[in-house]
Amino acid sequence: MRDKREPFELSATEALHSIATDELTSVAWIESCRERIDAREPDIQAWSYLNPDAVAQTTTRVDQGHGPSIPVGVKDIIDVYGMPTMMGTDFHDDTPVSREGGSVAIMRAAGCLFMGKTVTTELGHRHPGPTRNPHNLAHTPGGSSSGSAAAVADFMVPLCLGTQTTASVIRPAAFCGIVGYKPTYGDFDKSGILANAPTMDTLGIMARSIDDLGLLRSILLEEARREVTDVSLSDINFALLDVHPWNTAEAETRRVIEALADDMVRAGARPVDLTIGDQVKRLIELHRLISGYEFGRSIAYERTRHLNQLSTVLREGRLADGREVDSRRYPDLIREVAALRATLAEALKVVDIIISPSAAGPAPASLESTGDAAFSAAWSLAGNPVITLPLFKAADTAMPIGCQLIAGFGEDERLLNVSQAIMARFQ
Repeated sequence: MRDKREPFELSATEALHSIATDELTSVAWIESCRERIDAREPDIQAWSYLNPDAVAQTTTRVDQGHGPSIPVGVKDIIDVYGMPTMMGTDFHDDTPVSREGGSVAIMRAAGCLFMGKTVTTELGHRHPGPTRNPHNLAHTPGGSSSGSAAAVADFMVPLCLGTQTTASVIRPAAFCGIVGYKPTYGDFDKSGILANAPTMDTLGIMARSIDDLGLLRSILLEEARREVTDVSLSDINFALLDVHPWNTAEAETRRVIEALADDMVRAGARPVDLTIGDQVKRLIELHRLISGYEFGRSIAYERTRHLNQLSTVLREGRLADGREVDSRRYPDLIREVAALRATLAEALKVVDIIISPSAAGPAPASLESTGDAAFSAAWSLAGNPVITLPLFKAADTAMPIGCQLIAGFGEDERLLNVSQAIMARFQ
């Protein structure tokens, strides 16, 4: 039976199945996504650059006998051949780049079709770009992967690349009501990406389904597709992370996360108490210091040549934090992180996932700020894989509230499988 939805509404997995069964063509899929972009972009402003040849490139690929093209967007701090990389600024050269990031090249070889570059905050930091939240245009879409989250949430493309140094995948995905995934640190190649803080920078994925995450994860790892396998909740051990910054979350956010924990127990999952509050709190502070120190070096070009063109929030935020650290203190901080990672790895052996808010609450009703990043900072520095799931909506505004799931270092497949089970039962 033919799917009655428009092609742009399909997940990548669904569209590829429809193409395989001759219910849809690759060209029609790309055309539908481009039409959706053209119709919605004036309101959402998710794109900093659009590929004018997307449909023609897909037609050529089909004519040459290749497989279907998968429409994706790429955050504009990542180099894509033939497209400019502006990094959320107005002073970088808009000449199309002649080389692209390793992950982008891998995706292109696997059949991904780049619809364009998505808006990022200034240099991947906190100063907002023009993107609006598709659920309410007066609310922030989050940052720094704002355009990627909004483009997926508004059905412009099924998949986008984002990056995370603090919360730049998890928070915008949560605010825009989609699935966001930050893998284990080092899983995906990050060459050709503007560095913020190399100790924790991670390429991530925005999607509307766990199956699509599994699809793109396999592509990026250049491995055979591993299907996401639903697991029984009765086989899951979990912990509720009700330590700092839990106390800073809005009351409704705490309430829905606690209710999910109760529902999981009723479904057979086993709760475990973890005493890791001190470690999480210290990681958040170490994140501030290390990211500030590394960021100052990573954007030395912009800092030394364009300082007066940088925003106040950048100059007085992460750059200022970095001045608290020097070359003698930095190695001590890195050694402390290594010790905390080992402590957390030991603690997490008894659980499959940790449950936490993705952010303090739904997206704030403001376009002047991208929201609080505290709920992801510890895990970005620790390097653990994290997913945010769109499980809840605020009672008064119907704005999305995300639930963050954290797994042990390297336990990405388990995280995806558990996430699939929770989505199937509680979404």
